[in-house]
Amino acid sequence: MNKILTFFLILSFVQLSYAQFSWYENETNTYQIEFESTKSGTFFTEILNPDNSGINTNSIVSEFNRDEGLNSFLQFDLYQPVLDFSGYTVTLKAYLDLPTELLTTNNSKLRVFFGSSVIEGTPFKQLNFTVGQEWESFTFDFDGTDIPQDVLDANGYNLFKIGFATGSELEPAMTYYFDSINGTTEQIADTAEEPAKWLAGSWGVTFPVFGGERLDAEVAGGYDLPSGAQEVIDELPATGHIITNLSYFAHSHYFPLRENNNVDIAAEIHESLVPSIENEAIIFEVLQKFQDSGKKIILYISTNYLDRADEETHSAWVNYYTNEFAGDEYLAYKDLIEGFIERVKDYADGYWLDTTSELDEDGYIEDFVEMIRATDPGCAISASPNGAYFTENGENILVDSDGLDDEDERDYRIISFEAVNSYHDYTSGHVTPLGQGAPPNSWAYEEFTIPSMITNPWSMYEGNTVLRHAWFPVRDKWHVPTATLIFGIEDAYRFAKQIVDADAGVTFATTITPNGSNKGYIMSDEMDIMKEINDRLLSVPVPDFEPYVRPEGAYLVGEGTVSVNSVNNMDLKFYPNPVADELTITRASPDRNYIRVLSAIGTKVLERVWEDGSLITQLDLSALNTGIYFINFSNDNNQSITRIIVISK
Repeated sequence: MNKILTFFLILSFVQLSYAQFSWYENETNTYQIEFESTKSGTFFTEILNPDNSGINTNSIVSEFNRDEGLNSFLQFDLYQPVLDFSGYTVTLKAYLDLPTELLTTNNSKLRVFFGSSVIEGTPFKQLNFTVGQEWESFTFDFDGTDIPQDVLDANGYNLFKIGFATGSELEPAMTYYFDSINGTTEQIADTAEEPAKWLAGSWGVTFPVFGGERLDAEVAGGYDLPSGAQEVIDELPATGHIITNLSYFAHSHYFPLRENNNVDIAAEIHESLVPSIENEAIIFEVLQKFQDSGKKIILYISTNYLDRADEETHSAWVNYYTNEFAGDEYLAYKDLIEGFIERVKDYADGYWLDTTSELDEDGYIEDFVEMIRATDPGCAISASPNGAYFTENGENILVDSDGLDDEDERDYRIISFEAVNSYHDYTSGHVTPLGQGAPPNSWAYEEFTIPSMITNPWSMYEGNTVLRHAWFPVRDKWHVPTATLIFGIEDAYRFAKQIVDADAGVTFATTITPNGSNKGYIMSDEMDIMKEINDRLLSVPVPDFEPYVRPEGAYLVGEGTVSVNSVNNMDLKFYPNPVADELTITRASPDRNYIRVLSAIGTKVLERVWEDGSLITQLDLSALNTGIYFINFSNDNNQSITRIIVISK
């Protein structure tokens, strides 16, 4: 891990208290307020401290580069809004990269604001830097500040802002560093009432029932989907949820239900969209089996209208919404899906909306989500038109190579599964698009995505608390039986156990077999992997996973080729793992090595040079908290290897 992670922060709820609680500090991996946006500036985390000789000795801090202009802000979300300013203070440490003699009344201003995402008005307190290029501690006292009734009615102030030389005359660009933000309310997420709470700590599989004329053809060809569902129940009792279909994957023109409370689809639109009434019963039998077994059910809906239907079916759809809805395709589609949801709501615990870009571009996605909530109150919904990706210095971190045998020249981004809108309850979990060259079991997910899920299983966007959920296809194409199986038992188990232990959610996109006597069952090679995950998670004690090792020849853009020839498994050994206090490391060569220990989100927490020629050394880890860490070894030949260690007190 030669790249430093940049990533958004997370935060939460508590009762009001006059004590001070840590909200954010890079060095201690405290990320209890979540970055939301900037204005007239750029924000970076995991930055080296420009001066650790003063009141802030942390080696890693945050940086804000203020653009030239009047108003520059850094804004965070609060999980728990502020409803009372009695005794309320916020403290932080800050550093302005200007010499003291250049400070003025205007450019030295530092402000802290509270705001609401729905009501205008932002109370603030202002202090001023008294020295330049030196850390100072600031306490912003909000005691006695009134909160207007309309803000209280809107559930208080849910935004926290820092203003840099705001409200003054035009100021030049300036660089600030800050750290150790503390506030009067502890920010710990209260997720008990969140719609997706049941998905936290759950792992599941996908059981596709495609629908339309395709379902009729499959049943005629020998598919036994109810028996396939029963196999999942019998063989995978540890699974907590199942994703199945209300529409065909990425093709919204096939539905597994024939009857719709709002429209006679076969008569008014086209027969191909729905199966026979006999085969409609299959989806209800499948849903009933899963519900009776105690598994939560997520229904997949492709929302790209009926754009991928064949010409005849699409023409029939156009005629329908033209004649019945005055040419408004969205209203016709909304009405269609509403009729289906009314029929399945007693089975569905959640909905997964895919291909939402067109709804989003048309400005209808929030209305569509509200229709689902109104039709099925209390359900959990995922609707993510755009994914969030890991960045560094404002640019996407890109994977250059997956290993020595990687012949795909495309570089790809690394998905982060962060909340990206204010209207969904859990992330879709859709991996970086496979069409961009990203394998579903990418090593980058091991070094970036999963560690960040472990650190923060819940994310926030504009006051909306969202569970981080991942959906990994098991093959190199989604739900394609002939595609190459990409996961093995060990990496699949490692992915699942870490995410489940973190109380995030994970689903494997498993595939239905079209061949042999098991048509309608999950493919046997995939089921073998799922059964192993299931059996291990039910073991007492639950076995640990095989440690992650970055593949030889895998590296990010800008890292250069990484080789492990001189620091391979035979050269380096460390034990015990898990470790409580002291880690023993042995090596075969006396050459100088550099040792770095990094937190799960990439913060360097320990660094040491091993150059005394000895072949064994001890590393004192007693000061580190329980959790997952990376330990990186490198040498003067630019060779490097990274291992995972678990600290358990």
